[in-house]
Amino acid sequence: MQPIIGVTAGEILNKLYPHTPPAQGQPHTYIDAVVNASGAPFIIPLTKNIKMLRALYDKCSGIMLAGGNDLDPALYGEAPTKHTIDIDPPRDAQELQLLEWALEDNKPVLAICRGMQLLNVARGGSLYQHIPEDLPASVVHNIASENKRESRIVHMLRIDPNSKLASILGTSTIGTNAYHHQAIKDLGDELVATAWAEDDVIEGIELPTRDYVVAVQSHPESL
Repeated sequence: MQPIIGVTAGEILNKLYPHTPPAQGQPHTYIDAVVNASGAPFIIPLTKNIKMLRALYDKCSGIMLAGGNDLDPALYGEAPTKHTIDIDPPRDAQELQLLEWALEDNKPVLAICRGMQLLNVARGGSLYQHIPEDLPASVVHNIASENKRESRIVHMLRIDPNSKLASILGTSTIGTNAYHHQAIKDLGDELVATAWAEDDVIEGIELPTRDYVVAVQSHPESL
Protein backbone atom coordinates (compact mmCIF):
# COMPACT_ATOMS: atom_id res chain seq x y z
CA MET A 1 0.00 0.00 0.00
CA GLN A 2 1.30 3.44 -0.89
CA PRO A 3 2.15 5.68 2.08
CA ILE A 4 -0.23 8.62 2.44
CA ILE A 5 1.71 11.89 2.59
CA GLY A 6 -0.13 14.83 4.11
CA VAL A 7 0.71 18.04 2.24
CA THR A 8 -0.15 21.24 4.11
CA ALA A 9 -2.51 23.57 2.27
CA GLY A 10 -2.25 27.29 1.70
CA GLU A 11 -4.87 29.79 0.59
CA ILE A 12 -4.94 30.58 -3.13
CA LEU A 13 -6.62 33.79 -4.27
CA ASN A 14 -8.73 33.75 -7.43
CA LYS A 15 -7.24 36.51 -9.59
CA LEU A 16 -10.10 36.33 -12.09
CA TYR A 17 -12.74 36.67 -9.38
CA PRO A 18 -11.01 38.40 -6.47
CA HIS A 19 -14.22 38.81 -4.47
CA THR A 20 -14.78 35.06 -4.19
CA PRO A 21 -13.45 33.13 -1.19
CA PRO A 22 -9.90 31.83 -1.64
CA ALA A 23 -9.31 28.22 -2.56
CA GLN A 24 -7.04 25.89 -0.61
CA GLY A 25 -4.29 23.78 -2.07
CA GLN A 26 -0.71 23.76 -3.34
CA PRO A 27 0.98 23.88 -6.77
CA HIS A 28 0.87 20.59 -8.65
CA THR A 29 4.65 20.24 -8.35
CA TYR A 30 4.27 19.12 -4.71
CA ILE A 31 1.66 16.56 -5.70
CA ASP A 32 3.70 15.31 -8.65
CA ALA A 33 6.79 14.93 -6.46
CA VAL A 34 4.93 12.74 -3.96
CA VAL A 35 3.45 10.61 -6.74
CA ASN A 36 6.86 10.23 -8.41
CA ALA A 37 8.24 9.02 -5.07
CA SER A 38 5.51 6.33 -4.94
CA GLY A 39 3.48 8.14 -2.29
CA ALA A 40 -0.21 9.04 -2.21
CA PRO A 41 -0.52 12.83 -1.75
CA PHE A 42 -3.26 14.12 0.51
CA ILE A 43 -3.90 17.85 0.91
CA ILE A 44 -4.58 18.72 4.56
CA PRO A 45 -7.08 21.62 4.49
CA LEU A 46 -6.99 24.59 6.81
CA THR A 47 -9.56 24.01 9.52
CA LYS A 48 -10.48 25.25 12.98
CA ASN A 49 -11.78 21.79 13.89
CA ILE A 50 -8.91 20.29 15.88
CA LYS A 51 -10.58 16.86 16.13
CA MET A 52 -10.95 16.67 12.36
CA LEU A 53 -7.38 17.86 11.90
CA ARG A 54 -6.15 15.11 14.20
CA ALA A 55 -8.21 12.52 12.33
CA LEU A 56 -6.72 13.65 9.02
CA TYR A 57 -3.21 13.66 10.50
CA ASP A 58 -3.68 10.11 11.80
CA LYS A 59 -4.34 8.89 8.26
CA CYS A 60 -0.94 10.14 7.09
CA SER A 61 2.29 8.16 7.05
CA GLY A 62 4.32 11.36 6.74
CA ILE A 63 3.88 15.13 6.63
CA MET A 64 5.13 17.59 4.02
CA LEU A 65 5.28 21.17 5.30
CA ALA A 66 4.93 23.02 2.01
CA GLY A 67 6.00 26.51 0.98
CA GLY A 68 3.96 29.69 1.01
CA ASN A 69 3.68 33.03 2.73
CA ASP A 70 5.88 34.41 5.52
CA LEU A 71 5.54 33.21 9.09
CA ASP A 72 4.18 35.71 11.59
CA PRO A 73 7.34 37.33 13.03
CA ALA A 74 5.67 37.36 16.45
CA LEU A 75 6.42 33.63 16.58
CA TYR A 76 10.10 34.47 17.01
CA GLY A 77 9.70 37.69 18.98
CA GLU A 78 9.84 40.27 16.20
CA ALA A 79 7.47 42.71 14.51
CA PRO A 80 6.54 42.68 10.83
CA THR A 81 8.54 44.87 8.45
CA LYS A 82 7.65 46.52 5.16
CA HIS A 83 8.90 43.36 3.47
CA THR A 84 6.63 40.93 5.35
CA ILE A 85 4.44 39.00 2.90
CA ASP A 86 0.86 37.89 3.66
CA ILE A 87 1.17 36.45 7.15
CA ASP A 88 -1.49 33.86 7.98
CA PRO A 89 -1.58 33.13 11.74
CA PRO A 90 -4.25 30.37 11.43
CA ARG A 91 -2.06 28.50 8.94
CA ASP A 92 0.97 29.00 11.19
CA ALA A 93 -0.94 27.58 14.16
CA GLN A 94 -2.23 24.57 12.24
CA GLU A 95 1.17 23.65 10.83
CA LEU A 96 2.82 24.07 14.23
CA GLN A 97 0.23 21.65 15.62
CA LEU A 98 0.83 19.12 12.84
CA LEU A 99 4.56 19.38 13.40
CA GLU A 100 4.16 18.91 17.15
CA TRP A 101 2.17 15.72 16.60
CA ALA A 102 4.62 14.42 14.02
CA LEU A 103 7.59 14.96 16.33
CA GLU A 104 5.75 13.30 19.22
CA ASP A 105 4.95 10.29 17.03
CA ASN A 106 8.33 10.20 15.28
CA LYS A 107 6.45 10.50 11.99
CA PRO A 108 8.54 11.46 8.93
CA VAL A 109 8.56 15.17 8.06
CA LEU A 110 9.80 16.87 4.91
CA ALA A 111 9.78 20.65 5.22
CA ILE A 112 10.17 22.86 2.15
CA CYS A 113 10.99 26.61 2.07
CA ARG A 114 8.43 28.15 4.48
CA GLY A 115 8.22 24.68 6.01
CA MET A 116 11.90 24.73 6.91
CA GLN A 117 11.50 28.15 8.49
CA LEU A 118 8.49 26.90 10.46
CA LEU A 119 10.47 23.91 11.74
CA ASN A 120 13.25 26.22 12.89
CA VAL A 121 10.89 28.66 14.61
CA ALA A 122 8.99 25.79 16.25
CA ARG A 123 12.27 24.72 17.87
CA GLY A 124 12.95 28.22 19.20
CA GLY A 125 15.00 29.56 16.29
CA SER A 126 14.71 32.87 14.46
CA LEU A 127 14.81 34.22 10.91
CA TYR A 128 16.44 36.94 8.89
CA GLN A 129 13.32 38.77 7.77
CA HIS A 130 14.67 40.11 4.48
CA ILE A 131 17.94 38.78 3.11
CA PRO A 132 18.79 41.78 0.86
CA GLU A 133 18.70 44.09 3.90
CA ASP A 134 19.91 41.77 6.66
CA LEU A 135 22.63 40.09 4.57
CA PRO A 136 23.44 42.59 1.80
CA ALA A 137 26.55 40.69 0.66
CA SER A 138 24.59 37.48 0.05
CA VAL A 139 24.07 35.75 -3.28
CA VAL A 140 20.69 36.03 -5.00
CA HIS A 141 18.14 33.97 -3.06
CA ASN A 142 14.88 35.07 -4.67
CA ILE A 143 14.21 35.29 -8.41
CA ALA A 144 10.42 35.30 -8.10
CA SER A 145 10.26 38.91 -9.30
CA GLU A 146 12.20 37.96 -12.44
CA ASN A 147 9.36 35.71 -13.64
CA LYS A 148 11.78 32.83 -14.20
CA ARG A 149 10.92 29.14 -14.24
CA GLU A 150 11.32 27.49 -10.85
CA SER A 151 13.58 24.85 -12.40
CA ARG A 152 16.30 27.43 -13.05
CA ILE A 153 19.54 26.78 -11.15
CA VAL A 154 20.43 29.97 -9.28
CA HIS A 155 23.26 29.03 -6.93
CA MET A 156 25.16 26.02 -5.62
CA LEU A 157 24.75 24.20 -2.32
CA ARG A 158 27.34 22.40 -0.27
CA ILE A 159 25.86 19.58 1.76
CA ASP A 160 27.14 17.78 4.85
CA PRO A 161 28.21 14.41 3.41
CA ASN A 162 27.03 12.66 6.59
CA SER A 163 23.51 14.10 6.41
CA LYS A 164 20.30 12.39 5.34
CA LEU A 165 20.03 14.99 2.58
CA ALA A 166 23.37 13.94 1.10
CA SER A 167 22.32 10.31 1.32
CA ILE A 168 19.08 11.07 -0.53
CA LEU A 169 20.74 13.13 -3.25
CA GLY A 170 23.86 11.01 -3.55
CA THR A 171 26.10 14.07 -3.61
CA SER A 172 27.53 16.80 -1.37
CA THR A 173 27.34 19.55 -4.02
CA ILE A 174 24.31 20.46 -6.10
CA GLY A 175 22.72 23.40 -7.89
CA THR A 176 19.35 24.68 -6.72
CA ASN A 177 16.61 27.18 -7.45
CA ALA A 178 15.92 30.15 -5.16
CA TYR A 179 12.53 31.51 -4.11
CA HIS A 180 12.93 32.89 -0.61
CA HIS A 181 13.58 36.34 0.83
CA GLN A 182 13.97 35.06 4.39
CA ALA A 183 16.46 32.64 5.93
CA ILE A 184 17.41 30.96 9.18
CA LYS A 185 19.22 33.26 11.60
CA ASP A 186 19.51 31.44 14.93
CA LEU A 187 19.20 27.66 14.67
CA GLY A 188 16.48 26.05 16.80
CA ASP A 189 17.00 23.52 19.59
CA GLU A 190 18.47 20.15 18.54
CA LEU A 191 18.47 21.13 14.86
CA VAL A 192 21.64 20.81 12.80
CA ALA A 193 22.47 22.64 9.60
CA THR A 194 23.10 20.27 6.70
CA ALA A 195 23.31 22.52 3.62
CA TRP A 196 24.61 26.00 2.87
CA ALA A 197 24.60 28.40 -0.04
CA GLU A 198 27.83 29.92 -1.34
CA ASP A 199 27.37 32.81 1.13
CA ASP A 200 26.90 30.43 4.10
CA VAL A 201 23.15 31.06 4.36
CA ILE A 202 21.62 27.87 5.78
CA GLU A 203 19.73 25.95 3.09
CA GLY A 204 19.06 22.64 4.85
CA ILE A 205 18.45 21.41 8.39
CA GLU A 206 17.67 18.12 10.11
CA LEU A 207 16.54 16.95 13.54
CA PRO A 208 18.83 14.05 14.51
CA THR A 209 16.69 13.09 17.52
CA ARG A 210 13.99 11.84 15.13
CA ASP A 211 14.23 9.16 12.46
CA TYR A 212 13.38 11.42 9.52
CA VAL A 213 12.96 15.18 9.82
CA VAL A 214 14.58 16.78 6.77
CA ALA A 215 14.15 20.37 5.63
CA VAL A 216 15.35 22.38 2.65
CA GLN A 217 15.07 26.07 1.84
CA SER A 218 14.81 25.59 -1.93
CA HIS A 219 12.05 23.96 -3.97
CA PRO A 220 13.37 20.54 -5.04
CA GLU A 221 9.88 19.53 -6.13
CA SER A 222 10.25 22.01 -9.01
CA LEU A 223 13.69 20.92 -10.23
